[in-house]
Amino acid sequence: MAKKSRKKRQRRPNVPVYSVPVEETEEERAAQPAPATAQVGSAPKTAPIAASNATTDQIDWASEYPYFAPDMKRLGIVVLLMVLLLLALNFVFIYVL
Repeated sequence: MAKKSRKKRQRRPNVPVYSVPVEETEEERAAQPAPATAQVGSAPKTAPIAASNATTDQIDWASEYPYFAPDMKRLGIVVLLMVLLLLALNFVFIYVL
């Protein structure tokens, strides 16, 4: 049985429809509870960023990615062989032909 194809105009992408945000009215704002305010004189209880980063352990990249170095060696050999092939072809096309 043949599949029915739809015309190009009838096809719709699977994309969510964007809706414009609706402004709140004054009554809706008044009905919402007021946000809690910070107490006067209280300091934030977060640590400085520099201090929190100083305690992190160093990552051992060699144990995380053991396949990286051998892959890079193989890739370097392939690149070297391709450059040598291009130089050889350059020599052949310029001096021999």
